[in-house]
Parts: sequence; structure tokens; C-alpha cells
Amino acid sequence: MFTVSSGFIGDFKTGDNIVYNLKTLNALYSAQGAASSSEAHFFCKPITITMVSIIEALLHDLFFRVQSHTSEGVKNIADKVLSDIRSKTLDQLQTYITAAKKHDLLGAAGTELYEKLDELRKVRNRIHIQNVKQQLPRNESQVFTISRQKSTEAVLERVLKHVSDKYKRPEHIQGIVDSFELPWDEHLKADSGT
Repeated sequence: MFTVSSGFIGDFKTGDNIVYNLKTLNALYSAQGAASSSEAHFFCKPITITMVSIIEALLHDLFFRVQSHTSEGVKNIADKVLSDIRSKTLDQLQTYITAAKKHDLLGAAGTELYEKLDELRKVRNRIHIQNVKQQLPRNESQVFTISRQKSTEAVLERVLKHVSDKYKRPEHIQGIVDSFELPWDEHLKADSGT
């Protein structure tokens, strides 16, 4: 487990709900760890979907701040980018990812982060068992794997750390939301540059 500051959150209730979902993840990880090796993989779907939902909430909150916090602004986002984002309707994970990529809001130019986010969007949409859109393998056990769970941890961690470091709110506004406690071993150590 490790903790990331919530000092960037613009909407208290979104932050509060992220804390709640991280506690849910903690309980799911505990249950997964206690499960037999033949049953542990059954936790991959709820864990992965919850992590992607948290990523969506983080992006939603960033764009909420851009749209709503016009007096405060958003540190480290150029006025031209703020204006462009404010002229758009961004209300779904797909539009959040597209806008974040266009303006490289996650500091991931030249990497595969935005493509990974789009793949995770499709994974999250597999909450629908019937798979009407025929995305990804039809067999859910091939979609929701331990490997995908681990790679989703790393993506969530990367997004969370970036928005926490780059888009902090003024100090007098921070602290209204509990810090975010992630229930896995840290993938991206600050001092390692990974």
C-alpha cells in the first residue's frame, strides 16, 4: 500500500467517492489474496472495472476543474488549452482520453499511455456481459486476467501521480479530501524515474 495526495481534486464528492472506491478495492484485494489459486482470478473483473472507473473519475475531475474553476484556473495548463477544452463538451471516458491526448495533459507524449487508456475504456465497457459491441475476446476470462489487473494498476497509478503532481490546487484549498491509499505495491517509484 502507498498514498497519493488528493490536493488536486476540484469536486469534493468526486474525491470522496474515489476514496470509497479505493477502500472497496482494498477489500477486493484482501479477498483475492485469501482466495484459492483456482478462485483468485474471479476478482479480476470487479477490481479492473473499479480501477478504470477511478481513472475516469480522475479525468472527469480534471476537466470539471477546467470548465468550472475559471477564477482559480488550473496550474500548468496553458490559457490556449483551457480555452480549447472549455469550448468542448467532454462527458465520457472516450472524450476525456481524446482531449487529454490532444493536449498531452498526462505528460505521456511518445508513450502508449493514451492507447492503453482507450483499451481500458473498452475493458471497462465489458461490464456488460453480453458484449453487444463485440469488443475484445468474447470469453471474459481472457479479458479480465491477473496480468491485465496488474497493468491497470500501473496505468491508474501513473495517471493519479501525474495529476496529483502537476495540477495541485492552492494550498489553502487542499486537505478537504482524504489522501488516496492504493492497495498494491507501488509500480512507479518517484526516485527511479519509471
